Amino acid sequence: MSFKAALPLAFLLASAPAVALAQPPSVGSTYTFLDPVFRGTIFCDTLDEVRTIAGAEVPDDAYSNFYMTTNDRDEPICMAIAPTAEVVNVTPLGVMVRDGRHYNAWAVETKVGDSVAYALYLEHFNFVSA
Repeated sequence: MSFKAALPLAFLLASAPAVALAQPPSVGSTYTFLDPVFRGTIFCDTLDEVRTIAGAEVPDDAYSNFYMTTNDRDEPICMAIAPTAEVVNVTPLGVMVRDGRHYNAWAVETKVGDSVAYALYLEHFNFVSA
């Protein structure tokens, strides 16, 4: 393809709306979790709980329900904290919408000592056009 022929295609691609691509922490890394939505990163006992929050119509309500439910250690099954943990696995969850803002969402399986938990990892994105 000649430069002259490629120019309209390049203009079309540059002017089309796009989503900025975000990335979760890498498996095997040690990561300090900071969250753009909640007052700490949400950590839950299971992957399903994180999935439920990310897919909820009102994520705050889903989180509140899990926070009020305790596990066999008499701790909330989900809490918003800001720990540093080893990343064991990452599962994409799609897009979470809160207050009209869009976030790429992942469930990050983490380990601190002998404890395993799942973090709801969020990155805000805007639809952009060049």
